[in-house]
Amino acid sequence: MRVSTTRLAFALVIASVLSTAVTAPAHAAEPPQFTVVNGALRTATGTPQPASGVHASLWADSSYATTTISGGGRVQIGAIGDNCEGWPTVEVTVDGAVAGRTTIVSATQYGTYAVGPALATGSHQVKIQLVNDYRSAACDRNVHIAYANMSGAVDTTFSFAVMPDTQQEVLNATDTRFLNRTNWLVANRSSLDLRFVASSGDVVNWDTPDHAQYVIARNAMRPIETARIPYSLAIGNHDTQATGVGGSARDPARTRELVRDTTVFNQFFTAGQYGAVRGQFEAGKVDNSYSVFEGGGAQWLVLTLELWPRVEAVTWAKGVVAANPRSNVIVVTHDYIDGNGTIEQSASYGATSPQYLYDNLIKQYANIRFVFSGHVGVAGSWVDTGVHGNRIYSFLQTFHSNTTNPVRLVEIDTAADSLHTWIYAPHDNQTFSEYDKRLSGIGVLR
Repeated sequence: MRVSTTRLAFALVIASVLSTAVTAPAHAAEPPQFTVVNGALRTATGTPQPASGVHASLWADSSYATTTISGGGRVQIGAIGDNCEGWPTVEVTVDGAVAGRTTIVSATQYGTYAVGPALATGSHQVKIQLVNDYRSAACDRNVHIAYANMSGAVDTTFSFAVMPDTQQEVLNATDTRFLNRTNWLVANRSSLDLRFVASSGDVVNWDTPDHAQYVIARNAMRPIETARIPYSLAIGNHDTQATGVGGSARDPARTRELVRDTTVFNQFFTAGQYGAVRGQFEAGKVDNSYSVFEGGGAQWLVLTLELWPRVEAVTWAKGVVAANPRSNVIVVTHDYIDGNGTIEQSASYGATSPQYLYDNLIKQYANIRFVFSGHVGVAGSWVDTGVHGNRIYSFLQTFHSNTTNPVRLVEIDTAADSLHTWIYAPHDNQTFSEYDKRLSGIGVLR
């Protein structure tokens, strides 16, 4: 919320004396945590209610709140925002150094947003500043900070999962393999410390007038959503209108056009259902999107890209990675490497080849850590070196299984800077030990 020029001038006079513009309620149980510049302390409107009963409202790029917090771990802030053609983003500075930025994506709940690397135990000076102020005749983008604290001791080990092509698991309503996998992931969430679930595409095999395969897939993902585990699904060629009954071309004369028709997929799967999406290339479409999560005291960004992406989508992706230099980036797309670890050269009936994606995105950024894909072969892995000397680990998991339901588990230990990945099928308790990998020195940013 903005104030008039007269009120702002008056507030600045008060701020020069009190270092804050305070309109705290008289009944506040505790004193306000923040000192505010070019903003105000106002009655809290989100949940859960902060102990002080107030939050710090920031309404301009010159608005910021400061506080002192004690402890160790990562800085966490609780905030709500006013969406005005986008959510507000804040920059967090700790002890005079920029720790990072985060976007506030709720107007009602003071969600916890961890920012920056883990810090040693001690007293830390924190500054929180709005950095993307926007106002139109219809709305005003603001942010309201309820609290800031330290996360405490950091558990450095966590995992994420990558589902392979599930297209053979949705052909019959009596086939429970897809649902069995997601139920197993939810049941083992704590033991795995599971933070995210991805899919490398071909979620379904082909579309039908009653969308029966999508119904099976949609129901299979509900346990993940109910458990509030964030996820994203890459779109494969079988998830588009390019593929018809039996897996053949729906209309051979229009295949290049129809591979971009993902209307049905986007009816069944949305960014809201994914749970952690922070941006999309095209509004209302999950074909190209990115999600964020925290694990092991580090920030992770999952960049999900369309199959053989358009040049414009790759350009968008480059902007996302460049804008998040402290995030460890995981790229998921349907076709990238083959079973021998070789980067695919053909664009097939898409716009660009996997080699184009590697040359123009993957190898260009020091914070891209992993690439996951399916489409061909069975399973495999490969290591490349980017232009900044960073290693890029690529993993394939396709399977096209008619009998079981493999899933790739990836365990990261940020303290040891190591990775352990294995493939397991809960349907029949089958392991695929030939694809186990243990890697060290993977270069996690913390």
